[in-house]
Amino acid sequence: MATNPQYPEPQKPHIHPRLQTPPKKQFPWPLIAIVIAAAILAALIWWLPQAPKKQLPPNAAAVPVQPTGNQIQLTNVKMTPSPVGSAFYVQGMLFNNGNSDITGVQLQAAFHGINGQVLQTQTRPMQGMVGNSATEAQDLTQAPIKPNESRAVRVYFEHYPAGWNKQMPDLKVTTVTAHAP
Repeated sequence: MATNPQYPEPQKPHIHPRLQTPPKKQFPWPLIAIVIAAAILAALIWWLPQAPKKQLPPNAAAVPVQPTGNQIQLTNVKMTPSPVGSAFYVQGMLFNNGNSDITGVQLQAAFHGINGQVLQTQTRPMQGMVGNSATEAQDLTQAPIKPNESRAVRVYFEHYPAGWNKQMPDLKVTTVTAHAP
């Protein structure tokens, strides 16, 4: 009896390299990552703000009547020099002849030279005078002029052109803004 028997080792079957079985497939992480990224992108696009819907402009029946220079009257117009520098004020009384509150008036002044030629035109906003004081002015948006109401107003010109004949410039109302009372 042998104390150390030797048995032949079992041999592994020999498989040709082309016939070997492929290794087990791993979990498809790249495919899962692409699907998740696409879902996040779709969610972001869905929740992003969208452009406002295009609205049609109002038709002629829906547009309110806009105020014009004919709905206001400027009277008692005079020039007053400013206490500082070469500035001056054009002051007067503004009457609202329309049916809406006047919230702004732009006045254009054409300055003439000695020979009568127009040297310069300037457009400035009117300001309403506060209370009985002739020194404090307030923007018309803060205190609109109601229909059939008069108020003292002024326009401030901080400089005038060289060669101006010092006569009252030609005044023209260019813009009137208002809102319904």
